Amino acid sequence: MKLKELYIKNFKGVPSFKMSTNGANIIEIFGQNESGKTTLFDAVTWLLFGKDSLNSANFDIKTLNENGEAVHGLEHTVEGVFALNGNDTSLKKTYQEKWVKRRGSATREFTGHTVDHFIDGVPVKQKEYNQQINDICEEDLFRLLANPRYFNEVLHWQDRRTLLLRVCGDISDEDVIKSDPELSTLPDILKNRKLEDHRKVIAGRRTEINKELDKIPVRIDEIKSSAVNSRDKDTIAKDLATDTEGKKTAEGALKEIKAGGESSVLTTKLRDIENRINEIDNAAASAQIKAMNDRAKERRDLKDKVDTIGGDISIASRERESLTSGKQKVEENIERVKDEIVGLRERWHEEDVRVLKFEQSSTCPSCGQSLPEEELEAAREKALSVFNEAKAKTLTSITEGGKLKTAAIESYNKSAEEMAGKLQAVESAIKTLLDKKDKAEEALKQFDEHCNAKEPDNPEQIVLFKEKDRLEDTIRIKKDSVDSAAIAEGEAQIEAIDIRIMAYQKELMQIEANARIDVRIKELSDQERKLSAEFEGLEHQLYLTEQFIRTKVRLLEERINSRFKVARFKLFDEQINEGLKETCVVTVNGVPYPSMNNASRINVGLDICNALSDHFKKSLPVFIDNAEAVSKLLPTSAQQIRLTVSAKDKTLRIQGGK
Repeated sequence: MKLKELYIKNFKGVPSFKMSTNGANIIEIFGQNESGKTTLFDAVTWLLFGKDSLNSANFDIKTLNENGEAVHGLEHTVEGVFALNGNDTSLKKTYQEKWVKRRGSATREFTGHTVDHFIDGVPVKQKEYNQQINDICEEDLFRLLANPRYFNEVLHWQDRRTLLLRVCGDISDEDVIKSDPELSTLPDILKNRKLEDHRKVIAGRRTEINKELDKIPVRIDEIKSSAVNSRDKDTIAKDLATDTEGKKTAEGALKEIKAGGESSVLTTKLRDIENRINEIDNAAASAQIKAMNDRAKERRDLKDKVDTIGGDISIASRERESLTSGKQKVEENIERVKDEIVGLRERWHEEDVRVLKFEQSSTCPSCGQSLPEEELEAAREKALSVFNEAKAKTLTSITEGGKLKTAAIESYNKSAEEMAGKLQAVESAIKTLLDKKDKAEEALKQFDEHCNAKEPDNPEQIVLFKEKDRLEDTIRIKKDSVDSAAIAEGEAQIEAIDIRIMAYQKELMQIEANARIDVRIKELSDQERKLSAEFEGLEHQLYLTEQFIRTKVRLLEERINSRFKVARFKLFDEQINEGLKETCVVTVNGVPYPSMNNASRINVGLDICNALSDHFKKSLPVFIDNAEAVSKLLPTSAQQIRLTVSAKDKTLRIQGGK
């Protein structure tokens, strides 16, 4: 498609303009700033889509007077002739006011505007007109192919990325894996899970393993602290057997001493009671050791819960501090850039009102004669041209700087909003964690108070002790007729043996407890080794996923970049501790688009228009604003309409057509 003719009447302050290109591939339009160059592009986009070149439907079409008020009663017309597939098609739009004289009124009233549509001179309805335009080219595609800046400055980076993948094609996971033998095991690792989902699973499991690995050494130390050194089990058993046999001998001797006396029967009962008391003591001791182990485990679990919540609070607090600091820095940047915009605005107004102070002597410095008026006027015109051109460039530079800083503020505001949302979520999480910690600490406190409470005495043992005291008193009375010294010596010997036997039994019980402790320590050590091995496996899986992403990035960027002459696309950013993050930035020789000069931006935009035009099989006129900024424009297969600032051209001048 080529623009062959364009006629404008009363459109955005241009009273009348007619351009004939004769279908030339390169049309250059020269004019001073605000002489109507961009208005030509606005006229074409309004003719086709009812919007200006900036994609806005709300702009002033009407001619304004010196007070900035619309001049009434004018007809605003744009008509264009386009070459389409060897045929010429005429499109025309007329925008005018609608005045109605109501019944009983002497004057007409303004009631709105009407827009009339024409195709090849035939009036048509708006729907039919829009359908004809849509058949020629969809609006979004037109803006992509007709405006070199649209792709990089209007499209969101995600839309740019989607468009590139649509045009150049994505890389399948199978092709990525085949390109690197190291990735051959990745499908078995992922199974049916998506790569990003599996990376989240890995991250979650690594966190769990790290927490468990931190707890295991503490648990082992606590268990070791409950172990007590003891003698060899065989030695203890040998001593126990010796004293058990010695006790039988001592009891036999004592029995002989007491034989024949009534106290022997009572002594037998007394020994039965003492044995029963010892059994109760031994059972209580065994139960106490088991209860101690159970309580220790339960307390460790409660303490682990408190510590874990405390750790989570510390992590969340650090994140809160980081977000608060980051948000403050972003807000400071916003204020700084706002101040810079105010400074640019002041500079723009200072430059805009600056006028040329022409100082030229009317007398020739050589001969002293008066200079001709035409020479003075030529010198003044030349000085004014240089001054206006420099002023225009300065105003354009300030305006471009203001746009970049406005875009920076939008980016900063978005970052500030995201950080505020995250900060609110972190604050809520910290409050929840603090509540959980309070409850966990209260549970631990109640557990300790319960454990410190004194165990009640055994009721059976109380009765036995009372019976023991009664029998001992009775036996003491009845021993008057017996050899008291021999009996006392025998009983003392037996009592000493009983004390040693109880000590041996306690030692054996501690040996059993130590054995259980050793088993538990081995279980924890085995668990630690398994977790470490699993962690190493997860690290390898994480490496493979990152290798996959980097390989896909390389293949994808190579495929996309091969479709362009000068444009190169960066589709991923390397994030610190976060792997790769999707983006879409066009570069030329390593320089990203926001940092390019105006010439590079225009040429890389033309390169993109060429590639998209080739893909969509559409050739549309390309409007190149500020074409004077480029010494050598990139050739295009499509028609180029170059809008060039020229200080000497007060009215628009066309070169390349009629």
